[in-house]
Amino acid sequence: MKKNIRALGIDDSYFVPHKPGKVEIVGVVMRAPNYIEGILIKKIEVDGLDCSDKIVEMLSSRFGSQLKVILTQGMTFGGFNILDMDKVYRVSRIPIMAISRKMPNMEEIKNALKKHFPDWKKRWELLSSHEIQKVRNKDYDLFVQSIGLAQSEIAEILELFTVRGAIPEPLRVAHLIASALHFGESRGKP
Repeated sequence: MKKNIRALGIDDSYFVPHKPGKVEIVGVVMRAPNYIEGILIKKIEVDGLDCSDKIVEMLSSRFGSQLKVILTQGMTFGGFNILDMDKVYRVSRIPIMAISRKMPNMEEIKNALKKHFPDWKKRWELLSSHEIQKVRNKDYDLFVQSIGLAQSEIAEILELFTVRGAIPEPLRVAHLIASALHFGESRGKP
């Protein structure tokens, strides 16, 4: 794999859970390991099902043809607006990695979906359609769902884009920008 590949890291801004409205998703286009080439912002519905379409819109920007991988902060944005990895990959042919610091409690998530959404089965299918893999990145374990990548490529991409800590730079920077959009300054860990 080339050392200067470009990735799109995506995270969401702060939102009030289960309160109708919109929330920003921030995309950071970065050339490995940490050279920022662009910033993309879209709005999605809290608890909607439009994040995949908005990510596809991001890919139609002037940066889209240069991207080799999409990194997302987990599978959900704006509450339970769940990423349809298959749809985004089918449209773009760009591999995707949904990355979490902790192993998601899938039983709790399934129960929450059942409680709050009449279309919970569809959301559950999107969320559970790709196996969660534990991947070592430097001194940290990350939990990754992916499409379009071999296990060795996942580890290589994580290492390539991680400068310090556990989280790849495109996601770390997307998180900083997303939190600053709401709070006026960056907060918390991605």
